[in-house]
Amino acid sequence: MMSKMRRFILFAAAFLTVQALHAQPVLSLKECIDFGLANHPAIAVARNNQENSRQQAREAIASYLPQVNINANVTNNLKLQTNVIPAGVFGPEEQRITFGNKYATQAIADANQPIYNRSLLLGIRANKPNTELSTLNLEQTRQTIIYNIATAYYQILINQQQLKLLDTNRARIARLVRVSNLQAELGVAKKVDAKQVQVQLNNIESQRTVALNSIEVAQNALNNAMGIYEQDAPPIQLKDTSRWLNMANAVTTPGTAFRSNQTLDYLIQDKRIELLDLQAKVLRAGNYPTLSAFAQYGFNGFGNQFREVFDRQFDFSSVGLRFSLSLFDGFRRSAQYRQALIDRDNARLNQKLSQANQNLQFLNAGSRVQRAQATLASNKANLDLASEVYENVSLQYRQGVGSLSDLLNAETSYSDAQNNYIQSMIDLYLSQLDIERANSTLEAYYQQL
Repeated sequence: MMSKMRRFILFAAAFLTVQALHAQPVLSLKECIDFGLANHPAIAVARNNQENSRQQAREAIASYLPQVNINANVTNNLKLQTNVIPAGVFGPEEQRITFGNKYATQAIADANQPIYNRSLLLGIRANKPNTELSTLNLEQTRQTIIYNIATAYYQILINQQQLKLLDTNRARIARLVRVSNLQAELGVAKKVDAKQVQVQLNNIESQRTVALNSIEVAQNALNNAMGIYEQDAPPIQLKDTSRWLNMANAVTTPGTAFRSNQTLDYLIQDKRIELLDLQAKVLRAGNYPTLSAFAQYGFNGFGNQFREVFDRQFDFSSVGLRFSLSLFDGFRRSAQYRQALIDRDNARLNQKLSQANQNLQFLNAGSRVQRAQATLASNKANLDLASEVYENVSLQYRQGVGSLSDLLNAETSYSDAQNNYIQSMIDLYLSQLDIERANSTLEAYYQQL
């Protein structure tokens, strides 16, 4: 009975999981980012690299800890080596003598402890910047995911809003098409006027096709940014559209001053420079002597019968200090050291270039935000004016005192004003994202959502 119940529960859980995967998810921008940060493979890669840096630190420390090894061997001397004693030493003729036994064994346990090795010590010093670098790379990966998700989300939002406006305009023009066709049939309007209205409707249909394609592309980009790669994954439905369409509720850019030496790009480059500098010092430290202590203990066994080598064991032991100094290596280490210095100096120069580019990006992003805010206000005022003009011309046309040409011109102006207003909204959102990315404050932006 319990087995049947367990199978039923597992089946129900699997069924609900499949249904959830194929149901259209309804998510806010923050929920999309939450999902991406929890499931995107790039986060897993960055965390694995972070763990790898911790293991590299353990490896560096291990090189300065005692190293203990055990070696053992059994030898069967199939033919012992012959030694020759020259004639005149023990007689007038040379003497041929074979030393050793047919079988021999040896077992040795040895321990080695570095006492002074500057290269190993410098390698241990690299643990901290290497770990910090992996943490910075993880944060940079998180911010990239936040930026990509927010960008795709805003694109969907604006394209959907544009599609709604096109649907409204299409319905309005479709009614006008029916009226103009009827008037042309009754002879109270020209057929060319009806054709002009039909052209207007055809243009809106073309614009709807473009908008639908843009929504699909943006939805695919959002799924990809969130780490959803299934081709049959349902598109995500936006949950907080009203918030973003009301510009008063939009997330504003923090007023903190820009510091290029506090951005993630700068800090990452700074850690890489530190590691390159340590690498050069490690190569230079190869010229320093090394000192280590060693100890060993073992057994030797000999015999002409195999069992004798285990019955006759002779132990031995030794302790001592080992001093090592490389006097000449053909200038190889010198060449490696100079290469490391060049790599470090190039990294410093690239950091300065990157810092200048970051300053430029921040300034440009700030200018785009100000321009987008001004453009949005201007386009909003123009939209209100175009709406008022259209309503007046439409009323005049219905009263018979306005021409169809004036109505179509007012319709076109009204549609252009709508498109301009929608485009200025996306420009503002994207420019805000750019300034957050330039300032490496996307994490704070995400927390405000």
